[in-house]
Amino acid sequence: MIKKRVLFIGIGFYDYEDAIIDEFVQQGYEVDYFSETPPNSFRYRIFQRFKQYKKIEAVKENHSLSIVEKSNGNYDLVFIIKGESFSKNAIEILKNKNQNAKFILYLWDSIRRIEGIEDKLDFFDKVFSFDRLDSIDNKKLVFNPLFFRNEYSVQNTNSIQKNHIYHLGWYHSDRLILVQKIANYCEENNFSYQFILFTGYVSYLIQSVFGGQLKKNKKFLIFKPVPAKENFSNILNSKVTLDIAHPFQSGLTMRTIELIGAERKIVTTNEDILNYDFYNPNNILIINRDNPVLEKSFFETEYIAIPSEIRSNYAIRNWLSRMIN
Repeated sequence: MIKKRVLFIGIGFYDYEDAIIDEFVQQGYEVDYFSETPPNSFRYRIFQRFKQYKKIEAVKENHSLSIVEKSNGNYDLVFIIKGESFSKNAIEILKNKNQNAKFILYLWDSIRRIEGIEDKLDFFDKVFSFDRLDSIDNKKLVFNPLFFRNEYSVQNTNSIQKNHIYHLGWYHSDRLILVQKIANYCEENNFSYQFILFTGYVSYLIQSVFGGQLKKNKKFLIFKPVPAKENFSNILNSKVTLDIAHPFQSGLTMRTIELIGAERKIVTTNEDILNYDFYNPNNILIINRDNPVLEKSFFETEYIAIPSEIRSNYAIRNWLSRMIN
């Protein structure tokens, strides 16, 4: 059987794109992969810190064109995640180079947080979004929530739950402030916790020199990503996992969907989770980000399994199939 060929342009987000590549292969594709995100050099971070927008755009344009140059052409599918850093010029060249290919864009962020993306939507045959509200507001977008990887569908019921609550996430927006608030609440109410925020060491150095939230504030920070297996082990070893949504984002995070796969309890700041088919107040506690309160009773009840047909809709195979088939 002749395999189809896909050019996959992602955002370099942990090892999630490795899982997507593996799923493409499982569904009969040969994959060429590139990250749209320019290398995170000290020079580039300085441009961002001091808002040197022309220099930032020049770096993005050069990186986009280098991807086009390195790609082979004659693809059956061009699949792009987010598309913020991949230039319009590069998309046009790719379309000319691959006139028989289907072009699909997946917005792994809320549309108002992706600069310039609305000018690029018409280049694609289909545009999918992880954000339910964006898909209601913009008829060009098709709703497709995120996925859990295959390993998250296998639970270890023998794990020892050493923490009441666990969180791993990127440092951004007010997340560090909120983590500090919840940690203080846990200490005052005898909840055990493990909270980890990942940030780039270059970002930490810049803020240490020029000022910012990270300055003299290392308690919850790490500078190397936590491996997926270690993170999953931490989830299994905790009664509940904390999800902190970006304040300008209503789409459910990857962490939330992974916990649906792993059948674990969730504490989240995202109120839109009420509108999803798996919502159960026994399993999901919504907290106020200004005044987070962890109800003791939530930690005392066991997870109630959701129907398998609902849970399987969020598996990576079905997430990808909805877009490419």
